[in-house]
Amino acid sequence: MKKIIAVMAVLITLFSMGNVSASAAAKVAALMYHSVTTDSSRWNDYTISPEQLDADIQYFKSCGYIPMTATELATANMADIDNRKILLLTFDDGYSNFYTEVFPVLKKNDAKATMFLIGSYIDRYGYLTADETYEMANSGLVEIGNHTNGIHSMPKEQLKAIYNNTNAYGDILGDIQSNGEILKEVTGKDVTSISWPYGYYTTTLDNAVKSQLGYKISFSTVYGVNFFTGNTYSPLKRMNREYSAGTQQVFDRANGKFY
Repeated sequence: MKKIIAVMAVLITLFSMGNVSASAAAKVAALMYHSVTTDSSRWNDYTISPEQLDADIQYFKSCGYIPMTATELATANMADIDNRKILLLTFDDGYSNFYTEVFPVLKKNDAKATMFLIGSYIDRYGYLTADETYEMANSGLVEIGNHTNGIHSMPKEQLKAIYNNTNAYGDILGDIQSNGEILKEVTGKDVTSISWPYGYYTTTLDNAVKSQLGYKISFSTVYGVNFFTGNTYSPLKRMNREYSAGTQQVFDRANGKFY
C-alpha cells in the first residue's frame, strides 16, 4: 500500500507540472537601447527617435512577441512561456528622456521594459530624477535594474584589469551591492537584475553576483538571440538598436538574420 501511495504521489507531481518537455524553451529577443530623443542631430548608434521605439514595440507585439521585464523572465514558469516569443526592452544608463519619451510610449503600448541605472547619476543633469524613477518603478511597466556605480566610470581596459584581479572582487561586489541599495532606497523595490557596463564580465564575478548578492538575471552586450530554458547562470545576449536600422531589420535580427 505504501508503494502504491508513493507512486500516486509521483504521478500527481508530474501531472501538476503540466506537459512541459525537458527541452522547453522560449525565444527571447533582448533589445538594447540607450537614449531616445526627438532631437535629430543626436540620432546615432546609441540614440533613436520615439517613433522608432513605438514602431519596434508595435511590430514585435503584432508578430506575437510578449514584452516582459528581466526578472519576470527569470522567474517565469517554463510551462507558461514554452515555445513563446518574448521581447525584453532593455535600456542602459538612465537618461532623463526615458521618462519624457520612453515611458509615454510604454504606456501607450502597454509594454514593459527594464532600465539599468547608475545610482550616483540619479538627480544629475541629463539623467532621471529620484521622483521619476520611483513613479516608473511602481507603475507596473518598468523594472529598475543595476548598472553598477563607481566602476561604470572606469575606462574599459582598467575595468577588464580589475575584473581579472581576484583581489579586487570584494570591491566590485561592494560597488554593485551599494548601487542596488541606492536603487532600492529610491524605488522601494528589491533590485534583482544587472547589466554589465560595456557588456564586460567574468563568469566568476557573474556567478558571485547571483549566488552572493541574490541577483536573478544578468545581461551582456554579446550580440544574438536567446533560446531561454530557464537557465540564468550566464548573462543573456542583447542586440543594440541603432538609429540607422529600420524596424523590419531589427525584427529580422531577432529572428536569426544577422547583418
